[in-house]
Amino acid sequence: MKYALFDAGGLPLAFYAPEISGSKLIDGKPNPRIPADAVEISDSQWREFIENTGTRRWDGKAVQVYEPPAPEPRVPETISDRQFAQALALAGTITEAEALAWAARGELPQAMEDALDHIPDTDNQRFGARMMLAAATTYERHLPLTEQLGALLTNPATGKPYDAAALDALWTRAAAL
Repeated sequence: MKYALFDAGGLPLAFYAPEISGSKLIDGKPNPRIPADAVEISDSQWREFIENTGTRRWDGKAVQVYEPPAPEPRVPETISDRQFAQALALAGTITEAEALAWAARGELPQAMEDALDHIPDTDNQRFGARMMLAAATTYERHLPLTEQLGALLTNPATGKPYDAAALDALWTRAAAL
């Protein structure tokens, strides 16, 4: 016999063995080494948890097989200029011909030029953005300019600007190209 502590989803948080922690009650009083909400489990149930770490959970009475959800894909920090142009073309934001000209020669697509027209021309912000777009070999997801341009470009899938989730999806798709 052992004791186990489970989270709200039934996944084990800790195990307590009497040979290490003592029994749950000592002289009729709760053992401070074992949490009051720890549940008694059999040695075979304990072994089931130990031998199948992360794939078993407690349903309140018995051990159940548990299929953990697939991890969320990690959004890459950077993508190449080719990946960025290709992903925008595949999304329909720019044409394939524009993507090729941008990746090969730094010629900005019309959608980018239109977006740049909305960036303030103070302190050379527009010029700096144009230089970065035309000459960068990598694009960083978390640059302020990325969010700014996303808000100025139309996402053909939604007809709305690229929000943070759409930019994450674009970066993830681009990284796979």
